[in-house]
Amino acid sequence: MAEKFAFEFGKISILFSSTFGLGDAVIARKVFEAIIELVPDCVMDFFCITEAHKKYAEAFYSDIKNLNRLLNRQEYDENLKKYDLALCVAGNHAIFFEHANAERLRPLAPELSLCLDKIEAYNRENVYGLQPWREALALRNMVFAQILHKNFFHFLSCYGALSIRDKKINLPLAPEFKPVFDSFKLGKYITIYSNIEKGEARPKVKTWPMKYLVEYVSLMKKRFPSVEIIQVGGPNDALIENVDREALGCDLELTKYILANSLLHVGCEGGLIHLATFLGTKCLVLFGPTAVEYFGYERNINLVSEVCRPCVFIVPNFQICLRGAKEPPCMLNHKPQKVCKVTCNYLNRLGLKNKA
Repeated sequence: MAEKFAFEFGKISILFSSTFGLGDAVIARKVFEAIIELVPDCVMDFFCITEAHKKYAEAFYSDIKNLNRLLNRQEYDENLKKYDLALCVAGNHAIFFEHANAERLRPLAPELSLCLDKIEAYNRENVYGLQPWREALALRNMVFAQILHKNFFHFLSCYGALSIRDKKINLPLAPEFKPVFDSFKLGKYITIYSNIEKGEARPKVKTWPMKYLVEYVSLMKKRFPSVEIIQVGGPNDALIENVDREALGCDLELTKYILANSLLHVGCEGGLIHLATFLGTKCLVLFGPTAVEYFGYERNINLVSEVCRPCVFIVPNFQICLRGAKEPPCMLNHKPQKVCKVTCNYLNRLGLKNKA
């Protein structure tokens, strides 16, 4: 990364950031690319809100030549107003501006300036009047997605203000991590994600119960003993009993290699599903409180709960089932036997034979 700030190059300078988690950082790359399409020679710095964001920026944006430097909080506070534009992509797929120098942008980047005007008009009409707008916008978008049959990329474009034409993101793989991945000497395998933290008293609503995860692993090992099951996730994730290997808390670049070479990634809708999908890996996704129309990808195997309607964003607490259940009925509806059968059918289509 460069030592100079983006505003020191004499070109259009942009300070970019995204909020919340891993999936949001991956998805925000679409906005990053769309802005570069409008101003191909712009120089962009990335504000890393947390240490995790720094890893996300390195893992998901490092191949883009316009990326100049990663900023910490102090550098952000001291230099914000020196950029021609500072914007943030929020976790509800809204884009808001921290700063914009209209006097420079209008003559030097007219297409970008016009785009910003359209985004601001979109925000005035669809975002700012909602209270609190962060949760309300996400809920509204999820409902609209079910009516319009559009996923979140449609809303991320701010109804066409940004040129987001497809649902693809090409993510880089760091070549220096390939020898590490190769040293594992993996054969055929699938990956799985728990989304449950160690000692968590009440798992998040969009979580498959641990007892179901354990039963699913047991069923799969009986039917496909030659296919390893590798658990991926963070360092604080609870370990699923009897997985063949665990890759919890390993470097994000190594996780990318593991996901990219997996036959199938199994888990609830979330960040690792987005990451695996954009790495070209098919996912078996268990949908419960989130809407498949909004968060789903046609290329994946999407299992939608037959119990309840999507309810996430009605309240801003992902820990609470609106029906008061400790284990949400929507996720309990995904029986291990059914998920195992769907997995087996897919592996059969790949030419693998099961023992059952």
